Amino acid sequence: MTKFEIDFFELAFLAEACIPQVPIARAMFWHHLTDVYWEQMTEGERGRLFEWMNRNERYKESLTKHEDTKVFHARFDPDNQYKVYTTFNRKDASNRAFRMDGLYYTKRNQWIDPEYINKVEKI
Repeated sequence: MTKFEIDFFELAFLAEACIPQVPIARAMFWHHLTDVYWEQMTEGERGRLFEWMNRNERYKESLTKHEDTKVFHARFDPDNQYKVYTTFNRKDASNRAFRMDGLYYTKRNQWIDPEYINKVEKI
């Protein structure tokens, strides 16, 4: 599949057009913001997109009604970033995660089992 590059402002405008509740194709893009594009952004871009969305009234309203918006918010919130250290099968690892509903998530629907967490550091 061909990859396309868009600049930050195009991405932000597209994100605004996809604030939940929207048709399935837009919803899939919204999910990709959290699961795929977040990892491709710099810290600065993540923070700017978070600020950008929080100025949008439709986003604020969606945040009170839609789980997908709450997940996006938790993922992009600069004050909700953690490094989670784990041990599983005698192997140590660390993951960048965001906290939601008492768990540390690495993706929209993937969380770290608390049983394996050794230490958590706020980033």
